[in-house]
Amino acid sequence: MGDHDDDVPVAKRRRRLCVQVQPAGAGAAAAGIPEDMVEEILIRLPVKSILRFRSVCKSWRAMVADPCFARLQLRHSTAAERRRHPPSMLVLPWWGWRPQRQQMQGTIGFFRYPGHGAAAELAHVRAWWCSTSHAAAADWDDGADWELPLQCNGLVLVFSMEKSLSSSLMFVCNPATKKLAVVPPGTPDAHGNQSVGFGADQSTGKIDMKVVRCFVRSDESVGCEVFSLGSPAWRPVADSPCPVRAGAASPCILGAIYWITTAAPTPGMLRFDVRREVFDDFPSPPCVHHDGTSPATATLTELAGDKLCYAHVAAGHTVELWTTAAASAADGPRWSRHCAVELWRPTQLVVPFADDRHGGIFFNLDLAVIDRYDTQRQVVERVVDMNKEMTYFHSRDKQYYISGFKWMHHVIQYRESLVSVKAN
Repeated sequence: MGDHDDDVPVAKRRRRLCVQVQPAGAGAAAAGIPEDMVEEILIRLPVKSILRFRSVCKSWRAMVADPCFARLQLRHSTAAERRRHPPSMLVLPWWGWRPQRQQMQGTIGFFRYPGHGAAAELAHVRAWWCSTSHAAAADWDDGADWELPLQCNGLVLVFSMEKSLSSSLMFVCNPATKKLAVVPPGTPDAHGNQSVGFGADQSTGKIDMKVVRCFVRSDESVGCEVFSLGSPAWRPVADSPCPVRAGAASPCILGAIYWITTAAPTPGMLRFDVRREVFDDFPSPPCVHHDGTSPATATLTELAGDKLCYAHVAAGHTVELWTTAAASAADGPRWSRHCAVELWRPTQLVVPFADDRHGGIFFNLDLAVIDRYDTQRQVVERVVDMNKEMTYFHSRDKQYYISGFKWMHHVIQYRESLVSVKAN
């Protein structure tokens, strides 16, 4: 975030106020508390506590409701998360369906996981309705039609790749505030796929959250459209110069979304500027095939807050990670091989999704197991098997029931925020 007048603390813009606290049965006893001190305390609390403290008085409610407070809390939460070891995570372990007459009720659970141990606690659960014909069209048993959730500023974008569902099952959720916004249908894709990105434009001091879709028209040209949270509909922007890979992770780093392309003439990658809403070519790492296409096993992620990481299975059990600074120098990005990780066994899908302040990198293997690679000792450590070892809880003492089926598990690095799922 840049330095803007909107980022001045709420308390300083409203000067100094006194907060009146009136316990039950007490008179008009007042405690004079400088509001800037109240603000400094509140932004350090969990979001659940902040929301509860809104009921203390009108002054606190107004402070928390101010969009500037949400930006200050996000800034503090981001800095605190970078100091955490291990990082906070969010696990989406199952997609449950129950028949209800001519419809199916679907459920997605968001579980907080501290990055160690074998217990995850429910943060939020979302249910919706779908026709039985649509549910039967997708292979709901393994959740394969749900793509990797995208996280930005504490909001999580969840979307389906199933042709009959992709236009209706896309939503943005803030698991901390338990708020959700359904994204309206976009332009249909000729092949039934969609490539989706999720990012924020913070250049004006505000937080403009945007969902970006690339799709193929009937004439095989590639279109692009943007949906700003809080707006009524999608709007077209400049076309993508070539198709981007559907279903691949598309991280947003320092105001830009990165995609892997599927065809020439681009060298394997594209960069979408969230503020300017235009595409630029972005050089791919040396490991990419000479013909400009990327290996099917490749995935992109963010490391250390400002690095773009390209990971792919090189040979056998080995996964290579290449990194470059997202804020590239004037002469362009410079890729370097960050590490080569020797896994325990062959895997079909390897998704690096988080890193910690000691340089450790967390992987989701085959959507079932979390491993950590210690870059200093160059060893792989098992964290948890999300099917066989993880216990999911409603609360600290009440277990959340999940049947013995081997579910797919998406995992993302996560930080709490007060950012709205509507306009900010």
